[in-house]
Amino acid sequence: MEQKKRYDVVICGGGLAGLTLSRQLARAMPDLTVLVLERSGGDIPDGAYKVGEATVEGGAQYFGEQLGLTGQLNRRHLHKLGLRMFFGDAQGPLELRPELGARRFPRVTSYQIDRGRFERDLRAGAAELGTHLIEQAKVLDVELSTTDDDHIVHFEVAGETAEQTVRARFVVDASGRQRILQRKLGLSAPSPHKINSAWWRLRGEYDVERMTDTTNPAWRPPTQERRWFSTNHLMGTGYWVWMIPLASGNTSIGIVTDEDIHPFGTYGTQKKARQWLGEHEPTLASFIDDAEQLDFLQVRNASYGSRQIFSQHRWACVGEAGVFLDAFYSPGSDYIAYTNTITTRMIELDRRGGLTAEVAQTFNRLMLEDMWPNYLGMYHQNYSIFGNAPAMFTKVMWDTSFYWALPSQLLFRGLIGNEDAAAEFHPIATRFQGIQARMQANLRAFGAQATEPDKYLFVEYSKVPICAQLHLDLLTEKTADQTFGDMRRNVDRLEAWAESFEQEVGARFDLPAREPAVAGGR
Repeated sequence: MEQKKRYDVVICGGGLAGLTLSRQLARAMPDLTVLVLERSGGDIPDGAYKVGEATVEGGAQYFGEQLGLTGQLNRRHLHKLGLRMFFGDAQGPLELRPELGARRFPRVTSYQIDRGRFERDLRAGAAELGTHLIEQAKVLDVELSTTDDDHIVHFEVAGETAEQTVRARFVVDASGRQRILQRKLGLSAPSPHKINSAWWRLRGEYDVERMTDTTNPAWRPPTQERRWFSTNHLMGTGYWVWMIPLASGNTSIGIVTDEDIHPFGTYGTQKKARQWLGEHEPTLASFIDDAEQLDFLQVRNASYGSRQIFSQHRWACVGEAGVFLDAFYSPGSDYIAYTNTITTRMIELDRRGGLTAEVAQTFNRLMLEDMWPNYLGMYHQNYSIFGNAPAMFTKVMWDTSFYWALPSQLLFRGLIGNEDAAAEFHPIATRFQGIQARMQANLRAFGAQATEPDKYLFVEYSKVPICAQLHLDLLTEKTADQTFGDMRRNVDRLEAWAESFEQEVGARFDLPAREPAVAGGR
């Protein structure tokens, strides 16, 4: 495809966020001219490319329904058997650790995605949709216009000596942690949540069920689908370790820790990471001792915020080029769905002359004041109780209920890119922030003192009535009015749950009474 000198949209970054945005734009506005500049080349391997393989319901719905990729996902990737977590004594047998998970595949589908395979397929499909993709293109600078003039993007292509420029009506930063626009404009904001990570991709299947040879029928009931299909988590004080299967037949395994409890220096190299596993998760360390390593990567200070990610001056930051909180609960694909859909809406409005400062402010508020604090509340200061089964059984059910009751509804009902819906969501999210803060504080208090079960215990979180109802509710067709009415009622239910739990924790551990949380507090 011949390169033009001007495009309606230039996307800086052709990873998962940039490629899916280009597809969404092509489906929404087929006449739009779109250029994607991607720093890497096209030789993308299966099973060892980028981290972020697990999706949850919102991201899966976006990839499948919004982008028309359901068939590809079903053919080329794995259906996910929900979340699965093992708590308690990591030095003991796996089959004795309390377990939370699913027996059967859930009604609402999610996937384990081989990122190399997925992004390679998305690149191959870009040209069919009329998108111009230039690989091995490094963005050098973006001259942003604050008038009606075009933006100018400067880049260089490997093997070519001359710098190139292209004009764009709208510029999107999809550069991931490079965060081209955030750094240029000084918009980055620190996150109070200090976490780090290191991970491997290993050749072959490393199935959590093969980490034990137990014949205990409680651990191997006939109703249990193969645990390998889950996003498996080995949970401990201050950390979690993921085990994710890939359709290529390989396995992703990673460590995520709270810096104050397990500093990055204790596992930041491949040798140290192996030693760290041997100390904290010896059963897993022994299980993968002879595994063939495809790659080993790490990231420090994984969590970060931003002061702005959308502008009426026709630019936006999507995916990890905007904000990132934590990989726990796999929200990365959801954040791609949120920011891509909002960006698509902004481009539609700009074409009609309706992209105003008020619109950009509404969408910034949605992502940075409504979503960010409520998601942050699930993670910040909570790693200290990650190994405690009694607290985490309740926490996972609570966090999942919040996710299905509020953010997921915006995606499933097609409201995330609607500025009027964003405005209506604001007081609901603001009210929930106080409830969220109060519940998470009580979970920490509970986890600091609750006694671990003295035998194997299994909890199927999706069968708990509130979770089961909210899960199936994702499949219910609703109007916007019905959606927001249900949201308000669900916040009432969650508030009643939080109050009941606070009373239970206070009575059980003789905790002093606390002042009521202020709605909207962080």
